[in-house]
Parts: sequence; structure tokens; C-alpha cells
Amino acid sequence: MSSSLFNRFQYLPTVGCCLFLILITISSVKFPGGSQADITAAGYSWTNNYLCDVIASKSHNGLEHPYYKSGLAAMICLCGGVSMFFFFFTDWMKVKGAWRFIIKWMGLISMICAMLIFTDLHNIMIAIASILALPALLGVFITLYRKQFFSYFFAGVLILILLLINNVIYYTDYMEHWLPQIQKISVLCVILWLVSMNRKFVKLNSDLHIFSKF
Repeated sequence: MSSSLFNRFQYLPTVGCCLFLILITISSVKFPGGSQADITAAGYSWTNNYLCDVIASKSHNGLEHPYYKSGLAAMICLCGGVSMFFFFFTDWMKVKGAWRFIIKWMGLISMICAMLIFTDLHNIMIAIASILALPALLGVFITLYRKQFFSYFFAGVLILILLLINNVIYYTDYMEHWLPQIQKISVLCVILWLVSMNRKFVKLNSDLHIFSKF
């Protein structure tokens, strides 16, 4: 495989995230309506509806959701994009030893489990995916800190706190009315973080490869 072709494959995390944004927007625009807060509401509410609402074949108001498969595809693209980030990260950062295995494979497996969130195993898969992703994220944070990418490190820590808040609210129902908004903010932050690192590290490795030839 040529170097330029390999570089294009390394942008799969960004491609997955962008496809998610496009497909989730299409599915939400076509959403019939209703939410846990108000089943009679028209259309998709970015304040009250969850992202997973758009992957159900029927909306809260009982109407058929014709574009639910678009929402399902969006979630799969997001999980696929994140899994590819974990997979490529160890190569970008030249991670060795146990952390290489933990980041690459636990990150990948956690996202496979996350794809099963859209089945009847919803609750248990959220827990399993979160538990498996934590060691992979810890490895990413340690690597970013050691390589002195401090802006990405601190941004990642803030995102992890947001994700933990999501889980606490989800499992305790405390301040549940804030969860739809926090969920979307968290996902958007994750996407911006991953896409920024994807672009930075692919370019960095490409430049190092070019300079190594001289």
C-alpha cells in the first residue's frame, strides 16, 4: 500500500464522525415528534430528545419514523470512527508495550459493544462499553501527557468528566431533564477532539516521514 493511500485510510476517524453528523441531522429533521418530556411535541427537540430517539422505528408520539435507519447508520459510523481512532492512535504516537494493546484493542472492542447499545441490550452495553473504554482512554491520556500534547490532554480530561456526568445522570436519574443537552454537548466535544487530533497526528507523521528521506 502506498504512503499516500495509507494516509487517506488514517482519516477514517474523521470520515466516521462527519458521516455521523450528516446522517443524524437527516434522521432528526425527519423525526415525527414526541419526547419523554412531551409525547405530543412536533418534530425533534434538541433540548428534550435523546440521540438514540432517532434510531427507533416509532417515535414517542406513536408515529412511524421513516428515517430511523439513517439514525442507526449514523450511530454505527460514529462508533466506527472512534474505534478507528483508537486503532491508529498507537501508530501515530509510537506507543509500545502493554499500553499499545490496551489502547488499540480495548478501545476497538468497547466501540463494538457500543454498537450493540442500539439493541435490546441497551443498558448493559452502555455499562460494558464504558468500562472497556476507560483503560483505553487512560492510555490515550498518559500518551498525550508524555508526548507533551497538553492541550489535547486537558481537553480529553474535561470530555471524560462530561462522559462520567452522563453516566451518573443516566443511572441515578438525578437532574435527568439536563441529560439530552449534556449528551449532545458531550458527543460534539468528542467529535471535535478526535477530528482535531486525527488531522494533527496524520500530518505530523506525514511530515516526519518526508523529512526522514533527506
